[in-house]
Amino acid sequence: MTEFDTSLDIGKQREDQLIAFFESLGHKPIAIPGKFTGFDFFLANTKEGYEVKQDWKAHYSGNLVVEIEMYGKPSGLMGTTADWWIFDTKTEFIFITPRRLKDLIVSLNPPLRIFTGKGDTQPKKAYLIPVETIKKYSSRDVPRDQIIQTNTYKHT
Repeated sequence: MTEFDTSLDIGKQREDQLIAFFESLGHKPIAIPGKFTGFDFFLANTKEGYEVKQDWKAHYSGNLVVEIEMYGKPSGLMGTTADWWIFDTKTEFIFITPRRLKDLIVSLNPPLRIFTGKGDTQPKKAYLIPVETIKKYSSRDVPRDQIIQTNTYKHT
């Protein structure tokens, strides 16, 4: 299994755990299968799409990657149709709207970085933004153990 496949599998597990979390709160989440890039799951009762961004390096780097371009095309923040992003930092989940992320970037003007991520074949353009800064703009952050249950949920 390639590093990309492993990362994708872990991402699907995280999405399933978040779906189970939303179900436990009485929501009606629907996973979006396949290669749809707009968002990862949808809450039918609120009509909101959620994108999950796993960035475990943030646990020790202190920064989250906010991608805006890859392959010369808008991606990540500039390509999302999600209403919410959920950053998984390994210790917590940070809930923020793409609009608030854009406001943060306009307000703070962090340096734009160009790099090739592990498992990527092409460079991407992204901002590295401190976790604490994103938390200030976020709606909420939830400790990991309040969302991740001992059960393992299988993505279908």
